[in-house]
Amino acid sequence: MTELKATIVVAGSVCAPALCSKVPLSFWGGVDPHTGEVIDVHHDLNGQCMTGKVLLIPAGRGSCSGSGIMLEMIRQQTAPAALISIEAEPIISLGSIMGYELYQRGVPIFTLKEEEFNAIKDKTVLNISQDGIITFDNSSVEG
Repeated sequence: MTELKATIVVAGSVCAPALCSKVPLSFWGGVDPHTGEVIDVHHDLNGQCMTGKVLLIPAGRGSCSGSGIMLEMIRQQTAPAALISIEAEPIISLGSIMGYELYQRGVPIFTLKEEEFNAIKDKTVLNISQDGIITFDNSSVEG
């Protein structure tokens, strides 16, 4: 079992499978907020659904409209279960914070150091506690 200590950007706890990418993602134009599917045809997650998964992207990319897309995903209940990145994501985080304010639900957001981020494999089930402790076993992957 591996244990990592993440920096909390937006607090929350979750247990869900990882959806991993090494490529930054723009929520504006890159994600369909009605389905949670990555629609950026140039992104390695194109066609995959982030709903209910812990999305790992190194950073966000692009527009300040990403917070609105995150908020709409929270409203539509198509948002990821959590977001982990290497760089803090203030724009995407704002959407989650607004979700807690408007809908009493949001997306926990964390950052990890690059080597810790890279230690998590796609589909690995992650247990993330309220205090930012991430535990997982890369041999236990979902489907």
